[in-house]
Amino acid sequence: MIGGIAAILLQFGFAGGAAVQASSIPDDAVGLAVGLDALRWQDSLDLRAEFADYAAMGVRWLRTDLNWASIQRDGPDSFDWSEMDRIVDLAASFGIGVLPVAGSTPEWAWANPEDHSPPGDPQAFGRFLEAAVRRYEPRGIDTWEIWNEPNLDGPFPPRPDPVAFAAILKAAHAAIRAADPDATVILGGLAAATSTDRSGRAIAAVEFLQRVYDEGAGGSFDALGFHPYTGASLPDLRGWRNSWALMAGPIRDLMAAHGDAEKKIWITEYGAPTNEAEGGAPESRQAEQLAASVDLARVTPWLGPVFWYSYRDLGTDPKDREDWFGLMAADGRVKPAREVLEGIDNK
Repeated sequence: MIGGIAAILLQFGFAGGAAVQASSIPDDAVGLAVGLDALRWQDSLDLRAEFADYAAMGVRWLRTDLNWASIQRDGPDSFDWSEMDRIVDLAASFGIGVLPVAGSTPEWAWANPEDHSPPGDPQAFGRFLEAAVRRYEPRGIDTWEIWNEPNLDGPFPPRPDPVAFAAILKAAHAAIRAADPDATVILGGLAAATSTDRSGRAIAAVEFLQRVYDEGAGGSFDALGFHPYTGASLPDLRGWRNSWALMAGPIRDLMAAHGDAEKKIWITEYGAPTNEAEGGAPESRQAEQLAASVDLARVTPWLGPVFWYSYRDLGTDPKDREDWFGLMAADGRVKPAREVLEGIDNK
């Protein structure tokens, strides 16, 4: 139970931190989310053709990884921006803005020197981000997402840790604002986990966010990223066991309780695998999900942009759902969802 001054603060919505910073990415934007590994290994001609295709579909925003482990792989004084420079500059040439997702710790910065782990010194991540902002703010980037699905063990090895993540988020926010006082900081897209795994592989999104608030990081983000995947179901803000309803209810309630009712939730990933024989969505349903997600986000005042995952299937293994999220098949065949995206007004 909350009592005294704290109860009054929550009642009137004053428990949060600084005012929300606006982004140049419009609230009604529809972008693509494409992993760095799907981009960086392409030769120049293939990558240019892919970006030209983004533009032909009407895509104006791309979310992809700003990989700390790659850029500073040789130590704290080393910087290799070549991968990101190529992506940012090529995107700009087609009128496409970039939302970088900063994460992935280089070996020299691991908290546990024997294995993959978050940075032992969160300020090292902050210094990296300050350098990144100073490099890319002049190229038009003013919005930064901090980590991808930090409540899962894969993106945040060896296991998700809200205390460590809160320290990272605070260091990142301070560093970004030092380099660009008008920048927008997104708390990295949480996976829509509804329960905490006993093995430590996943922490429920609500529990994870509560712990981040408990660590005093509520003033260190301007919007919350969320990944409300729904399998083959349509997005539904009232549907039982629907990830969109998780946002509308427990997540929003928690944010409001901490004075963050004005902060929007950004759908920094949403999509559906089309390996129908193994439980994925039929291609026609994937197209319906894309249309429904955009329509729902645009009529919901507390939702921000939608980033659809992804552009092209990564493979053809029917048992690997990660191979099947594309708007197109691995061989370039167009799925119905691509036609839906082409018809969305995304100016």
